[in-house]
Amino acid sequence: MNLVIFGIQGSGKGTQAKIMTDRYHLANFETGAELRRLAKEDSPLGKKIKKFTESGKLVPAEVIMQILDNFLSHAPHRQRIIFDGIPRNQKQQKAFDRIMRKWKRKFLAINITIPEEETVKRLLLRARHDDTPEVIRTRIKIFQKNTSPVIEKYRKNREVIDINGNQSIKKVAAEIAKKLDKDFLPR
Repeated sequence: MNLVIFGIQGSGKGTQAKIMTDRYHLANFETGAELRRLAKEDSPLGKKIKKFTESGKLVPAEVIMQILDNFLSHAPHRQRIIFDGIPRNQKQQKAFDRIMRKWKRKFLAINITIPEEETVKRLLLRARHDDTPEVIRTRIKIFQKNTSPVIEKYRKNREVIDINGNQSIKKVAAEIAKKLDKDFLPR
């Protein structure tokens, strides 16, 4: 069983993905990191990614799916993986599901939730120049419009574990462990 982790920016999703990666000995497919890694390679896929990133354009969904397929083609079948940052919308979700079926990889979704006001508060504390309340609220709307329907679709078809992200990192990790340890800790 593999994991897909969802959570709005500021929810602690990346932090919890790292904790789960270490705790359960998972491979971590983090979309942004994989893009950066491949862009350094002198391969056809690396050159394609570099062309988009150097021009400042978003890497198209089809290329993201090529990256996912490439990653899975090299992953040992018994190696469990956590997917962070994918799928982000319904189009990606359809392609993601198709690729996961191709590689016979089942997965469970973890959804870390925090209230909208907490999202704004946390992102403003990061003090990045592009983190203004208006920009943050726009990102929240994009997440709700694009990613929330993906989570709901998985909720209908598979098990989604909702985790309260509005607590300390340690408490969030403990809540996740309580739900996953029986199935994910090596025996």
